[in-house]
Formats: sequence, C-alpha cells, structure tokens
Amino acid sequence: MKLFDDKERTEIRPSTGNENSFDYFNNTGRSDVIPIRDIMENWYRIYPDSEKCEMKKRLMADFGPSFYELGIHSYFKNMGYNIAIHPIVPNTSKRPDFLATKNTDEFYVEIKEMRMSSDADRLKERRLNTLTDSMNLIDSTNFMLCIENIHFKTGKQPSGKNIIRYFNNIFKSIDPGVYREKLEKDGFRFMPMLKYEDEDVCIEVKLWPKASHLRGKNGRAIASYGSYTKIGGDEEMIKNALQSKANRYGDLDKPFLICLNYPSTFLHEEDIKLALYGTESFFGTASKPKNTRVSAVLITDFTVSGLLKANLYYHKNPFAKKEIPFLPSSDLVRCLELTDGYIAEFGSI
Repeated sequence: MKLFDDKERTEIRPSTGNENSFDYFNNTGRSDVIPIRDIMENWYRIYPDSEKCEMKKRLMADFGPSFYELGIHSYFKNMGYNIAIHPIVPNTSKRPDFLATKNTDEFYVEIKEMRMSSDADRLKERRLNTLTDSMNLIDSTNFMLCIENIHFKTGKQPSGKNIIRYFNNIFKSIDPGVYREKLEKDGFRFMPMLKYEDEDVCIEVKLWPKASHLRGKNGRAIASYGSYTKIGGDEEMIKNALQSKANRYGDLDKPFLICLNYPSTFLHEEDIKLALYGTESFFGTASKPKNTRVSAVLITDFTVSGLLKANLYYHKNPFAKKEIPFLPSSDLVRCLELTDGYIAEFGSI
C-alpha cells in the first residue's frame, strides 16, 4: 500500500496559503516536492500495515503532527527498535503513541508537535492567506508587489476582487520604464508607497518594476511578504506543550519519553534549558522535583525541507522515577532514510 497516488503529475504551480498540504504534495509535479514524497513513502513502507489507513487519514486531515509522528517512527525503527503502536498500559484506558523495544530495553514514547499559534491566530492566518492568494492574482505583467504592511480593521474577509481591480487600474497608468529607471537610480528604499484601504483592510505596498526582458510574463504578483524575526521567548510554550503530555497516563510501568517538535528554524537551545531547568521549570529542582513520571524529552525542529539540518536536543529528567535506556542518534540521513535526491535538493538550505 502506497501513501501517494501513482499518476502523472504536470502541475507545477506553487501552493496557495490555505491549501491542504497532503493534497498539494500528492498532486504537484514540482521537482522540489519529489524527494519529500520519496522519503515519506519510505517512512510509510515500514509503518505497520494495520495502522497505515489511519495514518494516511491523519496526514490528509492534519499534516504537520502526522508528518512528525511518521518520521519519528522511522527514526526509532532505523535505530533498531521494534515499535508497537498505541500499546496497552496498566491502570488506564489511554494509550501512548509508541512502545519502543530493543533487546531488554523498553520505554513508552509520546509524540507532540507544537502549535505555533492559537486557534484565533490560525483563523487570522487563514484570513491573511486568503487575502494574499487573491493579491497574487493581480496582473504582474510589468510589476510585482512588495508588501510593506497589511492591517485588518475588522474580522471580515476583505474583498479580493476589489483589491485586484484597484491595483490593476493603477498599473495601467504607470510606466514600468520610468519606475525601473527610478529604482536603478535611487534604490528600492525610495520607491513610492501605494495604499489600498476600505472598511475591512489597509494594505501598503511598493512596486518592483520588472526589467524590460521580463515584462509581458504573468505569474505570482507578490515578490516579498515582508520579514519576520524573533529571538527567544518560547520557554513557556515549550514547557506547556510538555506539560500537556506529562501526566496523561498516570504512573507507568516503564520509562516515558516525550518527543516534542518545534517546526521552525527559530528554536533556541537557551529557551529549552529555561523551560526544563530551574524553580518554575518542567523538571523542577532537587528540593522540588516535577514531572518525575517523564524520564526524558527529545525536542526537535523537523520541517519537510529542513530534515537534513534539523537539531535534536535530548535531556534526561534528573529526578525521574524510571531511568531511560536511550541515547538518540544524530545520523538523520540514516535514521530518517534521507535520499540522495532529498540531500541534493535541500542540502544547501
């Protein structure tokens, strides 16, 4: 049983902001998606046959957490562990994700991917994605858009048709040659700002005039979406994510490992240490230990295109009731079955 369909794929458009990730990976013919499909097929191939249909349904419904769970299963399998899915544990009807066994070593594994935003924030993100998907349909024959600011004034979805019409009309009155000359003479910083505003949204953009040999070709209108930077500050989010799993199964008869994924390049080791150690931390202190049912945590930053350079941060709970007989492997090429095609595509990212 295969994860993705066997079919000819000719569509090479980029994904839209709110598009279902599994559907896009299944349907696109883009060369940079092929190695992602290949490694996921490898992972799916060694996943238990009895669980494959359920895993596929979960990937289709909620791609990120399921991608991580499928990858972690492969990680342990390729380290030589036998993996039982949703094992029965004493004194509870709840079941952890895995029981990992190698020789006489056994431990339970619980898997969680951090949500990088609240439900309310995700609704806002969907609204923004819908808006930018519409803006990408603006005529980009001679110009591209560099978004400077988008401010939603109400909770309503702005009219994409009105925004497209507004900018298309402006573009008709602007000479791309004059704008290009200004760009080359003064630099982008001095390009004029264009503003769209209605009762629902205010949008500020600058135009990037295409070079003469690139004009006449339409495509995505947005050249840049602005930048996002962040330094630290995630210790509470990490601690809360671990806490949500720490006591789920009560007192267990075997060691307990929580695997937590932070799907972003902004994961900082300092935040992890702040989350785990100290008076108000997840592990607590010698005089006031906390979450002693958790033997260790493995925190990662897996993303679909960033597996080759992903980080693994492994911390044993110094106050755990049960010592865990596990040391992680940093050989992600072997443990995640990263193909030559994946390494060639994403090795420089």
